[in-house]
Amino acid sequence: MPLWNVLAMAVGLGMDAMSVSAAVGVRWHGPRQKFRLAWHMGLFQFLMPVLGCLAGNELAGLLKSVGTYVAAALVFGVGAKMLFEACKSRPGAAAEGVEHAVEHGGEPRDPTRGWSLVVLSVATSLDALVVGFSLGLRGATSVWLASAVIGLVAGAMALTGVTIGQRVGSAFGRRAEVAGAVVLMALAVSFLIW
Repeated sequence: MPLWNVLAMAVGLGMDAMSVSAAVGVRWHGPRQKFRLAWHMGLFQFLMPVLGCLAGNELAGLLKSVGTYVAAALVFGVGAKMLFEACKSRPGAAAEGVEHAVEHGGEPRDPTRGWSLVVLSVATSLDALVVGFSLGLRGATSVWLASAVIGLVAGAMALTGVTIGQRVGSAFGRRAEVAGAVVLMALAVSFLIW
């Protein structure tokens, strides 16, 4: 597969990671949060095509039929949690440059940590898993190169998304936090429509 095709595919796959990262970046955009989002989005986008290529035909059909619903449910759930937290906290509490990993009984609230980060990373990379199946079916020998390009592009796009979200969050405060959560939930619904 020509490099231009791989790059175009990587940009297409990275759009979900960028959109989700922008929505999260409205409120959570410290240096560690930026790194975690970019690293995990890139890592999962790299791993999924490799896993898809290894998994084979049978799993491809199953995941293609239910993968969209799983991704939509996961992203919607994280968006709903963010909306709830944005409505109950004071404006900009998390965006003051202090990483607040632990609140109320030691439970992490930051979606760039723990299971929330894993859920977002998996949800945005399920389409890369299906791409991996198709690369395997086509007998692509360069699945490692394609996966590396996809991972690097997704990581860069996630970092760009967080930066965009940070600027919007700084300008609009709590309204941007609520809008980011709503955008995340709308993205989840769009997975089901398109």
